[in-house]
Amino acid sequence: MKHKILLFFLFQTGLLFAQKVNVTELCKLDKALQESSGIVVAGGKIWSHNDSGGQPVLYGFDNTGKVSDIIYVSGKNTDWEDLAKDDAGNIYIGDFGNDKNKRHDLKVLKVPNPATLKETITKPEIIEFKYPDQKLFPPDTAAQTFDMEAMIWFNNHLYLFSKNRTNPFTGYTKVYRLPDKAGNYIAELIDSVYLGPAPMITSWVTSADISPDKKKLALLGHDKIWLFTCFQGDKFFSGKKYTIAFNTVTTQKEAVCFKSDNELYITDELVMRVMGGKLYSMDLSGVKLEPCK
Repeated sequence: MKHKILLFFLFQTGLLFAQKVNVTELCKLDKALQESSGIVVAGGKIWSHNDSGGQPVLYGFDNTGKVSDIIYVSGKNTDWEDLAKDDAGNIYIGDFGNDKNKRHDLKVLKVPNPATLKETITKPEIIEFKYPDQKLFPPDTAAQTFDMEAMIWFNNHLYLFSKNRTNPFTGYTKVYRLPDKAGNYIAELIDSVYLGPAPMITSWVTSADISPDKKKLALLGHDKIWLFTCFQGDKFFSGKKYTIAFNTVTTQKEAVCFKSDNELYITDELVMRVMGGKLYSMDLSGVKLEPCK
């Protein structure tokens, strides 16, 4: 995604009632990762990539920002937007960024755990897909809900959470389901959730992850996460929903992953060479969560 969002000072009504959590800056990212757009923890390292226009590369680094591993993935980085990891350690790369809602070549790339790879170039499995509800490329501005920047793996499926670009803005995020194996599919639209009012940059989703115990789903925004708990199966939005505001300056936060059941890593893109481009940690253990019934 090439759209750069400058610092803004909008205060949402919804954040008046949000819990606030400390977000700790850990380090600046390496200059090779100026547009970190997805992160995952595997083999004791943090892995990330740049978004559209970047090389098709996974970078492995530690919490000081030092890059120790570089894995080239054969193919093209059309618009890589998020990473997910399955229980076997395989990594899924979401090449489905679709700012203008007109792409026909949507795909997810599947590679083995990069920490186990001995080759610097790896050939991925390819999961190609289309949306069942998109008929026009692009659709009318009021129906532009086909950008995608967020993905998780859960129970042998991939779940993709849309980035809403509607005008007028509707505030909804849709979730689609895909098999986690190579093939060509029609994604299954299974649900949607209202996340907030306009302006869109305070209510759209830029990344997602599910906790290792599969009990918490986090959707990332630029100034908050939406946390879902107490869901049954993949009915993620049927449980309890919490808005958790960051205590930091709003930046273009683009990637989130669970380090443990209560700890998150977050990265943001470097904007105008001065803002963002960092790795953060966030502890959810102090968040007040209602017990599941």
